[in-house]
Amino acid sequence: MQYLRCLFLTPEEALSRERVRNEIAREKLSGARLQRAGEEEHYEAEVKHLNDELQAKRDSFAAVARPLLTEYDDVFLAQHYYQEVSNILEGHVRVMSQLADRELEGYGYVGKRLVGAGLHLEALRVRLARGEPFRRELSAALRGASSPDLAVVAAPLMAVGDRGVPPPAALRATGFDLARAVEAAGSGPARGPPRGWLDLLKFRTSLSPTMLEMRQAQARRAAAHFLAHVEKGEYRQALDVAETIHAEAMREGVPNAELLDSAFTAFRNTVLPALAADMFLRYSRASLDSARYACVEKMLMEE
Repeated sequence: MQYLRCLFLTPEEALSRERVRNEIAREKLSGARLQRAGEEEHYEAEVKHLNDELQAKRDSFAAVARPLLTEYDDVFLAQHYYQEVSNILEGHVRVMSQLADRELEGYGYVGKRLVGAGLHLEALRVRLARGEPFRRELSAALRGASSPDLAVVAAPLMAVGDRGVPPPAALRATGFDLARAVEAAGSGPARGPPRGWLDLLKFRTSLSPTMLEMRQAQARRAAAHFLAHVEKGEYRQALDVAETIHAEAMREGVPNAELLDSAFTAFRNTVLPALAADMFLRYSRASLDSARYACVEKMLMEE
């Protein structure tokens, strides 16, 4: 519509109107520029304020975090050292575990050997107690022990290994036979027929009732003393008493000397294997206990 009007205006009027519009537009443009400049200044001021606040917060956070960072550095350093120490300790533990495993393998072998020796010894003890042949068990016990001293102690047992050690009943039976032989030996005079005046005097003295009663009482006491040891199972003491009685009887030339000697020989042949078995069992138990204590002591000292 304005354009159509401009067609009917004079050039001066059209120019004047155009100038007026230009001035109005210039004023609007200047106002817009001023407004934009104001807005930019406000924005810059606000941005600067925000930057200042942000910087202040950063400084505040840095001031607060600086001790934490220092502590973190200390913790990190400590963690590093801890890790190093942990690695060293793990290495030591690994080495010690390997050494311990090797030691335990060695001690396990020793322990198995000691257990095996104990089992062989127990099997031998059972055989000896039953009076059964024990040569195989004795050989196994000697192999398990691997002790030259024990082999020396076991030498007397080897002679009776195929027939066994006489049981306690046989020991008591031969003991009773020997006691009866001792009493029988004390029932007569001490010597044979006289061959001279001195022998005649001794023979007549030995035939007196008083001397006979004394000899019988002495023989009964000796037999009772001997049987007391036999009944208690004190065969070592019983053998000592029997040897003393036998030696005195053989020296004095008592009657029934052959019977006494035969009974004494039977008792000695019966009791000696039992004494050898008892000695071997005692020595082997002491040896086994000593080996066990030595093994435990060595383990404790190495720990």
